[in-house]
Amino acid sequence: MTIRYAGISLIAGVVLAFVAPIFMPGYAFINPVDQTDFVAARDALGDSAILAHWVTFITLISLLLMTFGLLSIYPLASQQAGLGGKLLQFGIITSIIEWGILIITTGMRHFVIHLMQRSDLATGGSPSSAEFEAAALAVHLDMIAVTLAFVALYPLASIMVGLGLSKRFASMNLYKGAAYVMAVAGLVGLVNFMFAMSAPDLGIQSLLLVNNIALYTGGICFIIIGYGMYQGRNEFAEESSSG
Repeated sequence: MTIRYAGISLIAGVVLAFVAPIFMPGYAFINPVDQTDFVAARDALGDSAILAHWVTFITLISLLLMTFGLLSIYPLASQQAGLGGKLLQFGIITSIIEWGILIITTGMRHFVIHLMQRSDLATGGSPSSAEFEAAALAVHLDMIAVTLAFVALYPLASIMVGLGLSKRFASMNLYKGAAYVMAVAGLVGLVNFMFAMSAPDLGIQSLLLVNNIALYTGGICFIIIGYGMYQGRNEFAEESSSG
């Protein structure tokens, strides 16, 4: 029964992570701005502060749900023989770390929004509205820098989790295929990150697009895996002899 709840938690977490950015001010539909224009991105959060707080909080919940769902299969990984088990263990640990990094960034975003709210309330005294805005921009830039650690780790986590999960299935099926696609998406994300760091003149928008495609592809694979967990498949319920 626990693995079924974990599957529901994993699916719900991914779905919320997909939906939240749609309503984040400055992103797709709510006052969209170029996210590489940090001042504009900061202002978009401040202009719709209440909505931004709620969406950020929902993102936090999504990360906790995904963490619970994936962590629930760690005992299976520790029982899994061979290289597949080690990859799955390492991948799960790396996933928890990368989602922990995003949890930290949600707190930083809350603080950016709060500082922008304070700037709107500032009077003629000290600190001034401009000082609050400057502080918000500084925190926003720090948040982007911290997020880069997630961008660097998630491809490694996807590769290891995908390959490790694939070893739990004796024959090709939807779930084994999803595990392989997850590993490929991680590889694409890793190559994209290395290009972004090595060749900044390639164009940040194109690199962000490839990064988002890899992230969403991996998320869809997690939904498929979560459904298998919800079904209580043997590969998630007992020790697998494959490795």
